[in-house]
Amino acid sequence: MLTPKGVRVLEYNVRFGDPETQVLLPMVADDLVPVLLASAKGEALPAKLNFHPGAAIVIVLAASGYPDSYAKGDTITLPTTTPERSAIVHAGTKRAEDGTITTNGGRVLGVSGQAPSLQAAADLAYSVCDQVHFDGKYLRRDIGHQELNR
Repeated sequence: MLTPKGVRVLEYNVRFGDPETQVLLPMVADDLVPVLLASAKGEALPAKLNFHPGAAIVIVLAASGYPDSYAKGDTITLPTTTPERSAIVHAGTKRAEDGTITTNGGRVLGVSGQAPSLQAAADLAYSVCDQVHFDGKYLRRDIGHQELNR
């Protein structure tokens, strides 16, 4: 995080957490399964991974009130299709008995976009976010703003 006193580390993850992984994995050009399998077996890993050119961004769609108390059980309406190089990753969701998808956590969905530029990736991700509906949907519209406003 950039602060008036310089760069500060808030958190350092060495696990595949979300939403961090949701933005990184789409950028990996190599088949990750053999790499993960080799890692799990303690075998030699490749010296490097290849990445797609461009940029990626993930926007978290959260339930109103997150990270404190938030409602559960609100019906989620998802787009029937998503554009190429975008994805919707379920986090705090649940399939109701009638088959509908409902909210079941604070961080409900992660919407990622991948494109040649960060601005294009953000435009893509936000366009998908705007097609997702549930009561109390909250998202930040300033993700990546420091890079986007240069």
